[in-house]
Amino acid sequence: MKRNCILLVDDERVIRELGKEMIELLGFNCITAEDGEEGVKLFKKNSDKILIVVLDVEMPGISGEIVSNIISEEFPETKILFISGYDKDYLEKKVFKRKIDNFMPKPLNIKILSSKFDEMMREDVV
Repeated sequence: MKRNCILLVDDERVIRELGKEMIELLGFNCITAEDGEEGVKLFKKNSDKILIVVLDVEMPGISGEIVSNIISEEFPETKILFISGYDKDYLEKKVFKRKIDNFMPKPLNIKILSSKFDEMMREDVV
């Protein structure tokens, strides 16, 4: 089965709605979750369909960092694109305390999103 679904996890309704619209315009199916707990549940339920997880870093409850750790532990091949209003340097130094590979600043931009998805999918091609 070909994976053609993006899971978008963000606590801001407007980001989920606009993000879903952009993702679908790019030709993917999109599932949205409003917090980390729902994101983990939806990922586990749909892991066979999900190509990329687009994940907000700062959310109430379970943070994006913890969600990414949970998903990566069980499904290490999963590609995660972090999104945040904070810049990458701040997140690497203060939140993750490590380098993060795939990052996109908010607000979402369809051209950058398309480019990031292409880049992340090319990582599979050897």
